[in-house]
Amino acid sequence: MWFFDEISHKAILRCIREKVMDNKFLDLINRLLKAGVEINGTVHPTTKGVPQGGVASPLLANVVLNKLDWFLHSKGSYDDAAMLQVWRRSSPNVRFARYADDWCVFLTRCNRQYAERLREEIRGFLRETCGLDLSAEKTRITHVRDGYDFLGFNISVGVGKSGELVPKVRVGRKAITNVQRRLEGAIRHRPTQESISVRLVRGSAVIRGWSNYFKIAHNFSQVASGLDYKAFWITVRAICRKADISTAKCLRRHLFGRTLGVHEDCTLARFADTEPSHYYTSPEPYQPGNGSRYLEDDEWEAAFVRHERHHSGCGDLKWEALVRDGFHCRGCGVTVTSKTSHADHITPVNRFANLAMANDLDNIQTLCPRCHDLKTARDKGE
Repeated sequence: MWFFDEISHKAILRCIREKVMDNKFLDLINRLLKAGVEINGTVHPTTKGVPQGGVASPLLANVVLNKLDWFLHSKGSYDDAAMLQVWRRSSPNVRFARYADDWCVFLTRCNRQYAERLREEIRGFLRETCGLDLSAEKTRITHVRDGYDFLGFNISVGVGKSGELVPKVRVGRKAITNVQRRLEGAIRHRPTQESISVRLVRGSAVIRGWSNYFKIAHNFSQVASGLDYKAFWITVRAICRKADISTAKCLRRHLFGRTLGVHEDCTLARFADTEPSHYYTSPEPYQPGNGSRYLEDDEWEAAFVRHERHHSGCGDLKWEALVRDGFHCRGCGVTVTSKTSHADHITPVNRFANLAMANDLDNIQTLCPRCHDLKTARDKGE
């Protein structure tokens, strides 16, 4: 179902009203939902759905679909005594998993007719409570032996260590294709002036994020090995094109062990460096009222992390200066890293004819944030 476009405004307000008895707040939510959408300069009214990309949209979606969670929860047996009784009678049992508007219902010891009846119950519940219809193309009934995809994973039956058939969670083919495309976009298909180190940092973020999500898959180690090979040669091609050098020269200059980089502290992350994790303990139960409190506005301001902006081509220059300065601040001598240091122009950029002249290694020095702020203040005072 196209959930975010089709969700009923009445359903949202009705679900919120059950917990929040504040007419001003409810009116504010109603105004947000009815604000309209601008298409080609024309504002169109919104009679249903939530703003695409809006910060409140996922929260409003979960407020409504929380009703579905409790509906499905009521269909299953959970305590040991009830589960034993259900198992002895060979009766069906229900489990479910949901992430935003993607969800699966898992049934045991049932036939297809039971599954179809439950699907119709869910269809009627969503239509009445949420004002939604199930998507005919996305909703299907299948058996685990045939396999199915959910949230990037492929779930099917495989042979376990004991030789018996067990459920297997694998990385889906579409997820593998998508991460290769993302690596191409993060490392290779970039503006020519963007430095190698900036591309490595961006590509490493993609690799670490993807690996930590899919590390629970049974075939993660096998997939990681193949993806590391792909990422390696994507990066080689990007470096060769950026520096206009041959593959052999690229490997001599940028090879660090089994990966590539501009320095041993600035290398491309590897999928295989993430340890697989097939077993998880149950999460701790939610404990409201544990003494936590909301931060005041001034506390939020103090805790806000401000990120330094870098020119797209100065990343490699910063690393060269950092290595040359021995990972020490030139101002106070404190030990720094790439994350705790700034690349400072000794002579300010505005005194040069262009940025290329200012970005000479002899005009770059490594400073800690404190020394950098002090020098910036001195430069402005001159």
